Amino acid sequence: MGMIFPDGRDPKQPGNVMASLPVVSHELKSRVEDELVLLCARTKVNAETSARIAAITSRAEGIDWDYVYAIARRHSVLPLVYSQLNTPAAANVPSDQLARLKENYQKNAARNLFLTAELCRILQTFEAAGIEALPYKGPALAVYAYGNQALRRFVDLDIMVRKADVIRAKDILMAGGFVCGTAWTNAQQALLLRTQHNMSLSRDQGRLVVELHWEVASSLFASSLQAEDLWGRLETMRLNNSAVKSLSAEDLLLSLCVHGSKHLWERLAWICDVAELVKTRRDLDWEVLLKRAASTGNERMLLLGLYLTHSLLDAPLPAHIKSESEADGMIVSLAKEVTGRLFDGSETTPATINQSIRFNWAVRSGWRSRLRYCRLLLQPTDADIEIMRLPRPLSFVYYLMRPFALLRRDRGRRLVPGNGRER
Repeated sequence: MGMIFPDGRDPKQPGNVMASLPVVSHELKSRVEDELVLLCARTKVNAETSARIAAITSRAEGIDWDYVYAIARRHSVLPLVYSQLNTPAAANVPSDQLARLKENYQKNAARNLFLTAELCRILQTFEAAGIEALPYKGPALAVYAYGNQALRRFVDLDIMVRKADVIRAKDILMAGGFVCGTAWTNAQQALLLRTQHNMSLSRDQGRLVVELHWEVASSLFASSLQAEDLWGRLETMRLNNSAVKSLSAEDLLLSLCVHGSKHLWERLAWICDVAELVKTRRDLDWEVLLKRAASTGNERMLLLGLYLTHSLLDAPLPAHIKSESEADGMIVSLAKEVTGRLFDGSETTPATINQSIRFNWAVRSGWRSRLRYCRLLLQPTDADIEIMRLPRPLSFVYYLMRPFALLRRDRGRRLVPGNGRER
């Protein structure tokens, strides 16, 4: 059965051509505005994509431009959308709508310049103190994968250090004006280092946030991505004319797929990150990547991320990667679920705890990986410790109270809509 838009428009008519996406079923209520955002959510377009953008925007009066702006904002792809609509192919975009997109683009570019300069300053401070550090996501990913830091939206600075250097790095940041949400005791810090993979510090009344990582994901969430394995495979890149370390392309790609899976791929920008990395790094060692993911049960997370990038954003994949992902019925099913959530309206509806657990259970293919995830759910977080401060001998109580904390946060998430903050 072909796809019919909810308002009865014929997708075969000019301007209503819906991209033929394998993950989009005939039951999905898609809008032509959703297709336009998908077509624009990339740094480069081919002739066919450019022609589809031109066909859609040629009937600009039939486009709900407020919805286009809102859905692109929800998914943090406004800079990409502006870059593709500010072209001759989209000459019929209303001038006031293009001006609104341009204003957002310029503000994002200015903020990104500021954040990149702050990141380089922090990295230089760490280097002077003898702390090896590397940027993770944020400005580094914008340059590494997109080739232009103005084309990616980021609001926090993610920096990775070795676990042994976390406390010293935190103290250096605090000496520079950053604050932690809570003044942890030594026992609480030790517990967080054992159960979590990052901590957050802020400056300027919360306007500048640094996420200090010692792992890219919890060891119980994705055991193949432990920091000690990553430090020996680093690459060097240029950021603001400075040489900085970065994850290898393979480790970065796998970590992005793990991050997307953790958050149910609820933001198109995360899929764009993977797509742009695949398009930019044609020298990816796919066999090493697959073995690294499969060795500890993360293969389905990787293949799901790649399947989404190919299906939604036309990212090129080797034939055996494409066929392997398509042959896994669970990946196809999860991809349909992701796509349905991506385009269920202009505001994010946070997933419930039940939905998150079910998704993360399904995206794992082995019992060992699933059991580790169950253990992760019971690990106390910084929020748990902040609510109830206990001495070291009673720290086991945090684990007992964890299920109740999950239920409480589940109710809170359903009451507060998503705010577009990058996680």
